[in-house]
Amino acid sequence: MRTAFKEWAVVCRALATGRQDVILRKGGIVEPGGEFRVEQFEFLLLPTFLHQSPESLIPEARDLLADIDADRPPEGTVVFRHGVKVRAARRVQRLEDLAPYRPRHVWSDTVVAERFHRWKDELHVLEVDVIALSAPVSVPWHEDYGGCRSWVELRDDVAGFVA
Repeated sequence: MRTAFKEWAVVCRALATGRQDVILRKGGIVEPGGEFRVEQFEFLLLPTFLHQSPESLIPEARDLLADIDADRPPEGTVVFRHGVKVRAARRVQRLEDLAPYRPRHVWSDTVVAERFHRWKDELHVLEVDVIALSAPVSVPWHEDYGGCRSWVELRDDVAGFVA
């Protein structure tokens, strides 16, 4: 597997523990063509640590931030622990249509609304199954993995993900 999806470490933790089973995505500022696209239906989760904060989460999920830095890999490496299989993908263009997903993610209502209204009124919803890798896999960080983008093509295959 060479495709990774960048997501807040706290959301990766929520997905891994079953407290979340959807990924809400607006897209990064450097997405190809300027907007998010579902490019893959199976991918690795690449946890990121920028921009996440307690205020971004519903109160019931703020405990997921406890010791989140313990998940931070050593400088210059990336650690993969989970892969994802997308069951369904949907582009939502009315904020009220996101309401049924409310119990299925950890973002606060404020973050959902901010993301929805940024640039263009829409969010993508990916309904997912999360699969633990057979063992954590560390790979060297490469500058190509940086930046505000959702998808990362890894330089090497990461073994251990069986969907």
